[in-house]
Amino acid sequence: MKGLQGAGHSGTFWVIAGAVVMLLLVAVPVASAAPTSTLVSPSAGSLSVSVSVTPSNPSAGSQVTFSSQVTGGNGPFTYVWLLSPSGCSPQPQSSWSCTLNNAGNYQISLSVTNGTGAQGSGSQSFSVTSNSGNGNGNGNGNGNGNGNGNSGNSNGNGSNGFNLSSFGPILYYGLIAGAVTFALLIALTVGVIMIAITLRHRLPVPPKGGISCPSCKAVAPAGSRFCPACAAPLTPAK
Repeated sequence: MKGLQGAGHSGTFWVIAGAVVMLLLVAVPVASAAPTSTLVSPSAGSLSVSVSVTPSNPSAGSQVTFSSQVTGGNGPFTYVWLLSPSGCSPQPQSSWSCTLNNAGNYQISLSVTNGTGAQGSGSQSFSVTSNSGNGNGNGNGNGNGNGNGNSGNSNGNGSNGFNLSSFGPILYYGLIAGAVTFALLIALTVGVIMIAITLRHRLPVPPKGGISCPSCKAVAPAGSRFCPACAAPLTPAK
């Protein structure tokens, strides 16, 4: 009996041990086949930012354009500009313009951030020159001189005579019309004179002198055969 009991305990042990081994053999492949998730925090990185000023040496009162170029990352980008000393309101975009009225030394700075958190910055220094001296000299000298000179020429042309260039076509056709009219008048006058001379040669010329009527002593025109006063025959005057 003790032998059977010992054999039974030994068999139970091996059954349990085999079951444990089988569970391990099944659990290990299942565990290795199960998907695993790993949280990886993205690296923001950095952006390369360059700033340009156009024109590079502006004058007071002129428009200045600030432009940027960003490399090393993908957009969209967020732009934060800072102008020192302030002279206009920066715009949150890659390029913008403003007018600086005060001369002096300026610095424009830019900070750029993209959607993944990458950042970059850049800056550019420039100077705004004063144009008061050049403005007064050129404005007063050239402006007044040229203006008065031009007005004087205009007044002179108007008072001394008229400008033929503006009346060129009208004057040209007027001269042609006048010349044609004058030629027609001359031709008409010559024609009338020639007609008069021709008619004078062709028409009969009444003889000179007169005829005396013996009945009433009246004188009839030369060449007449009857006296107009008494209708009597006429005889040539002696």
